Amino acid sequence: MTVGRILRIEKLSTFDGDGLRTVIFLKGCPLGCRWCSTPESQKKTTDFGIHKNKCTNCFTCVDTCPEGAISHDDAGDIFTTDMTLCKDCRQCVDGCPAGARIAYGYNATVDEMLRELGKDSVFYYHSGGGVTVSGGEPLVQKDFVAALLEGCVMQGINTAVETSGHVPWENIENVLPWIDTLFYDLKHLDANIHRQITGVDNGLILENLKKIDETHRSFPVIVRMPVIPTLNDQDANIKALGLFCRGLKKLKEIQLLPYHRLGIETYRRLSLSYGLEGIRSPGDDEMNRKVDLLKDMGLRVRVGG
Repeated sequence: MTVGRILRIEKLSTFDGDGLRTVIFLKGCPLGCRWCSTPESQKKTTDFGIHKNKCTNCFTCVDTCPEGAISHDDAGDIFTTDMTLCKDCRQCVDGCPAGARIAYGYNATVDEMLRELGKDSVFYYHSGGGVTVSGGEPLVQKDFVAALLEGCVMQGINTAVETSGHVPWENIENVLPWIDTLFYDLKHLDANIHRQITGVDNGLILENLKKIDETHRSFPVIVRMPVIPTLNDQDANIKALGLFCRGLKKLKEIQLLPYHRLGIETYRRLSLSYGLEGIRSPGDDEMNRKVDLLKDMGLRVRVGG
């Protein structure tokens, strides 16, 4: 019985693939992108957060934890869970009288997921949609993802995967037979800068994309790059992206994703600092100018997901 670590499921999504889709976000990621909009997806283990506007500082969560894993600062503003002690019983969540405590992450088997996905098969059929597996980095859970995608294919459900590519080649190879569309995220084409802004260099990522392009499996690859002002939005990086992508035979298009600040509240709930407070989203004119840079190189490109 293959078990996956799930962050959440979003139904009837119109992003991340054609038609109406169910997007499954998995836990765990080897990157540490400074702009990450889902910090709760980075660790494979459960994350616990607090709705600060609901918390009454009653400390019921601290008192009810049977392992004594929860502590707080003197002001009661920051709650810390010692995951070496936590048994993930979630009594702290269930016992919170204000409904302020949140648990991010749960286990599910492939069969459980397939039953859930089957409930929306009529929407997939009539819209040309399907299922997209995202993260975190879904391919750190390669066996679960491969089994899940195979089950989808057996049920006639269109499949897509979004990956950073920073995983061993065998993790990717394991799922390729069951992929209809692959979204491949690139952050920066310079290895040193990539390491500075994500915590890892891009060597494995670019190597894996080249290998994917050489496989005999026929499926479209959509390359995505988030556009983060001051970090990777320089024209030189956009042009380097274009030069690299021009050599990809499977490339369907490039999607430039404008930076957004939608994950900041989650950082607060997790009592984490957010390092890009002063950064604002790029304007439409700037995004369109970058699109034109790539179109001038003969590439198909658009803004958004």
